Amino acid sequence: MRGSWMWPKLLKLRPLVYEFMRFEVNDGRTAFFWFDDWLRMGRLIDITGNVGTCYLGIARNARVSDAARQSEWRVRGQRSRHYHELHACILAEPVPDEERGRDVVLWKHSDDNYKTCFSSAKTWDQIRDRRPVVFWSKSIWFTQGVPRFSFIVWLAVKNRLSTGDRIRAWGIQQGCVLCGERDETRDHIFFACPYSFTVWDTLTNRLTGSRTDPDWMHTLQFVSKNNLQLLDKILVKMVFQTCIYHVWKERNERRHQTGYRTVQQVVRIVDKAVRNRITSLRSLSISWLD
Repeated sequence: MRGSWMWPKLLKLRPLVYEFMRFEVNDGRTAFFWFDDWLRMGRLIDITGNVGTCYLGIARNARVSDAARQSEWRVRGQRSRHYHELHACILAEPVPDEERGRDVVLWKHSDDNYKTCFSSAKTWDQIRDRRPVVFWSKSIWFTQGVPRFSFIVWLAVKNRLSTGDRIRAWGIQQGCVLCGERDETRDHIFFACPYSFTVWDTLTNRLTGSRTDPDWMHTLQFVSKNNLQLLDKILVKMVFQTCIYHVWKERNERRHQTGYRTVQQVVRIVDKAVRNRITSLRSLSISWLD
């Protein structure tokens, strides 16, 4: 019986995992001599290659304790010109001793900082590709946001939604089903389209002080950088995300002929969704305080 598809994926990560693991040798019965980093210089098999097992006289599957006997290292090759420095490093290490207890596995938290605990946050911070922080990041990922709304907005910001101009490459002609515009683009739907702009303007006009703009980039700049009060800033971001999510949902339902809502209906849906989110956050904070 075949196992989960996840296991082959995880096994492919073994070379990466080796870079994060290090052993603190005590009795030497857990750490592998060739395949674990116990000398703080990486895996020895990567340094010497397969031929290293012959020069040092240590079996390929040996533990660190197998390389010592009677409180002394039993590693040959001191007179050989091959791996002389490696041989000296091994002899400089304390000989494994059962009285010191079991070997300790350490996990890399940062450069030259290893701890006995695993941290997914520290690991992710080391393997991820670092890029400059974009100005709109906090308009998408914030504590009060709804994850599925944030995801759709992120796709919109990256211009990865399947709008008419993008699916044209697949040989599909698609205009704006909200207002009839022939060229459906991201910037048109949010919020140059009269339908979506009326929804957005109706919901945010009071908060923004009549500063709503049909231009996508101006809107994104305003949501991300404004001088509103803290609570108003959060509310604008919540309305922005909820509005984009439900306008896009309405667009898809119309395209697949599964629904048709007026501007007033979508406004009420967005308003209710924002109110429900605020209520849930309030209830959560009260229960946490209790």
